[in-house]
Amino acid sequence: MPYQDLLDEAFPPASDANVIRGVTEGIYLADTTLDSAGFLKSLVGQDLRGHLRRAGILYRLHQMTTDGDLPFASSMTKMPRGNWHWIDMRSQNFTAHVCRTEAPDAFPDDTPTRQDDRLTNQGDLFRDTSAVIPIRGFAAWLTFGAGDSGALGHLCWGMPNADEDVWLARTNIIRRARESDVVVPVEAPTRVAELKFRDHVEEALKGKDEEQGDQPA
Repeated sequence: MPYQDLLDEAFPPASDANVIRGVTEGIYLADTTLDSAGFLKSLVGQDLRGHLRRAGILYRLHQMTTDGDLPFASSMTKMPRGNWHWIDMRSQNFTAHVCRTEAPDAFPDDTPTRQDDRLTNQGDLFRDTSAVIPIRGFAAWLTFGAGDSGALGHLCWGMPNADEDVWLARTNIIRRARESDVVVPVEAPTRVAELKFRDHVEEALKGKDEEQGDQPA
């Protein structure tokens, strides 16, 4: 089966509405939290908006997979390099991670962690474009971009080549949803949701500080 068919089977059109909803609500949750926290209204706080949006998206998508709103499995784990965390979203033979990009077909900033991630899709593990699946499965990225207002600009599933900035397969989720007349029921975050997310961020930062404190000087 071609890569594109494998990708679309793992992350099907039926999931588009809730993927868009999860990412959009994650961004809104982060922005609302940032704007309501007095100590984050400084210029330094505004510099953190991108990081907080990523945290909001990971938090909301993980919540939706746990609640059964998305047909994937997910776990929040520590990244292989550094002290940051991400969510592993697993569906069929794919494990996907969330990345921010500048455009729908653009690649995210190159990092050692992403280099390790995409090595899963080594070309020499495949005899052709159809059948052989590596032992670790495939790697995919859920790429997104949002403007200053928080409006979601693009959202795509992508399967990166192991060592070149070439997509083995890519699906523009927003375009596919529009072509299918999908209705996305986005909800504004409740006060309870905001407080839970703030607690989540504070706990994550506390854990990060403790890990750094344990390291030798």
